[in-house]
Amino acid sequence: MSYIKRFFYGVLIGVASIAPGLSGGTIAIALGFYEHLIHAIANLFKQFRKNFLYLLPYGIGGFISVACLSVVINYFFIHHPLPTNTLFIGFIIGTLPFIWKKLKGSLDSGRLRVSHGLTATAFLAVVLIPVFVKGSAGGGSSLISADPRAVILLIGIGMIAATTLVIPGLSGTMILTSLGYYKPLLFIASTFVTAVVTLDMQTALRQLIFIVPLGAGVVMGVFFTAKLVNLLFEKIPAYVYSAIVGLIAATPIVMLADAAKAEADLSLLNSAVSLAALVIGLLLVRRLGEN
Repeated sequence: MSYIKRFFYGVLIGVASIAPGLSGGTIAIALGFYEHLIHAIANLFKQFRKNFLYLLPYGIGGFISVACLSVVINYFFIHHPLPTNTLFIGFIIGTLPFIWKKLKGSLDSGRLRVSHGLTATAFLAVVLIPVFVKGSAGGGSSLISADPRAVILLIGIGMIAATTLVIPGLSGTMILTSLGYYKPLLFIASTFVTAVVTLDMQTALRQLIFIVPLGAGVVMGVFFTAKLVNLLFEKIPAYVYSAIVGLIAATPIVMLADAAKAEADLSLLNSAVSLAALVIGLLLVRRLGEN
């Protein structure tokens, strides 16, 4: 795979990482490079030069897309929640045929077992739980301070976000939303990017108090989780893919519930745009998966 293609895929992973409901791991599986990516991360220090150079364009692309899109996505989720959510829902649903194909290919007997179905159901339930306990979330305001406890908390949140980046089908931003930390983090990222663009270095440096520990948590989380996921794919791939199917199936439900609470404009035009966004998301993933 060329450097440019890996850079572009890194951009897509960055988009999936910052948009609620999407999973960078799911995108990687749909486009056929997930297992290579996880293997390189899990074995980074065994062949450091080779794996580092392989991962570098993914990292650059992901960083650039997160930086550029934090402001844009924040705007669209605030002002156009339904069309934005349906676009990403189309993206999510469009990955299911690719995951299903992977699941069938990983079966030893060629047949699904009851245990595979139970695994998918259990992980579907895990994702849907935040929908019913969302009222208890809301600790995100504690991040907007320079308190040492907030720094430790940011490292922990970074590790959680990294875990969901590595595990396909599990959206880190969706988990952060349910815990009440997504909007504060999006605000920090948006403020940092805006400050850099406007050359307001004082404000940009203040945001680094939050960004540096968060980034450290992400790096640690990605490395340790990648080792575990790599082992699971080697030992029980069918159950891993079954879990992913359950996670992906639940995500659109969570996103629609969130959009329904935020959207006040249910006009014919807005509904039509939302439907078109859903179709575009489906077609885009299908097209990318064929390349």
